[in-house]
Formats: sequence, C-alpha cells, structure tokens
Amino acid sequence: MPWEKTFDVEKAIENAMLLFWHQGYTDSSMAAILSATKLTKGSFYNAFGSKQNLFIQALKKYGQGRRERIQHLIEQDSPKQAIEDFFHGLVAETVQDHHKKGCFMINTLLNLESYEQEIQRVVKTGIANSETFFKQMIELGQMRGEIATTLRADELACFFVGTMVSIRVLGRGFYDKTALQLIANQALLRLQ
Repeated sequence: MPWEKTFDVEKAIENAMLLFWHQGYTDSSMAAILSATKLTKGSFYNAFGSKQNLFIQALKKYGQGRRERIQHLIEQDSPKQAIEDFFHGLVAETVQDHHKKGCFMINTLLNLESYEQEIQRVVKTGIANSETFFKQMIELGQMRGEIATTLRADELACFFVGTMVSIRVLGRGFYDKTALQLIANQALLRLQ
C-alpha cells in the first residue's frame, strides 16, 4: 500500500520556514524541524526527503509571498507610487519585526556561498524578481512622465535592490525607524 500524507504539507512548510527564518538553516536541528512541523521522522523523509529540500521549499514559499505583494504593487495605477509604497512598506515591516529576524531571503543571501547550488538559485531568482519589479516600474514611470528619463532603469533598479538589502539588514537592530526611513527617502529622491 503506497504511503499517503496525513498532514497539511503547506502548513508543515510554513512552520519550517518560520523555524529556518528565526534560527537559520544550520542551527535548525532535525529535532527542532520535526517539532515545528509536527511530523514523525518517517513522514518527514517521505514528504521532503531531506532538510535541504525542505529549506528550498520554505524559501520558495517565502518568495511566493513576496511575489504576491509585488504583484499587488504592480496593479496600482502609478509606477512611481508603487516604488514608494514598496519602500515605505519595507520600512514599516522591518520596524514591526520585534524579533529582528529580517528578511528570510536576504538572510540566506548573506551566507549564499555556504549553500548548495539549488538554494543559491532560489535566492538569486528571488532577488532578481525584486530587481525586475523596480526596472519595470521605472521604465513604465518614465514612459508616463512620472520618473525622470535621465535615469538608467537598470542602474537605478540595481541601486534599489541594494537599498532594499541595507534596510532589511540594518533594521535587524542597528538602525531605528528614523534612520531606516531616511535611507528609503534618500533612495526615492532618485526618482525625481
């Protein structure tokens, strides 16, 4: 008789994502993973195969949530406003993170070379999605006359990714809301 899942796979991935996000990949022991996912060892290996595969699925789930937020911003009528809302939302999310855990994707990015290629690929894709969002919004804003055409969209998009990373990393306890908002506001001045 084939093995059947008797648990919610998505919920298990979500619980594992929260564990990895708080403790990191290396510090998340199998015992902690089994406890967080509420799985037996046999069910875990049948469903996910390995800790690494579960981590990849957790990163993908996190990335999907980010893509959904970006899609909501894209659907706004103003590309410039979408970028502004992105950064204001990023600062608010960072400040409201009382556990100072930062961004799951960016935390993984900070130690990228220590991970297997598939994990690296997922993280690079996640960061590239943010850069693509910025570039598309800048180009559309330029076409509509909202954003200066003297700017190169690809260069500014790259700069905005760097700003995004710095806000999330510095927001883990080094900078307060005022400083983080200052970083965002200085970046947004480049849209003038």
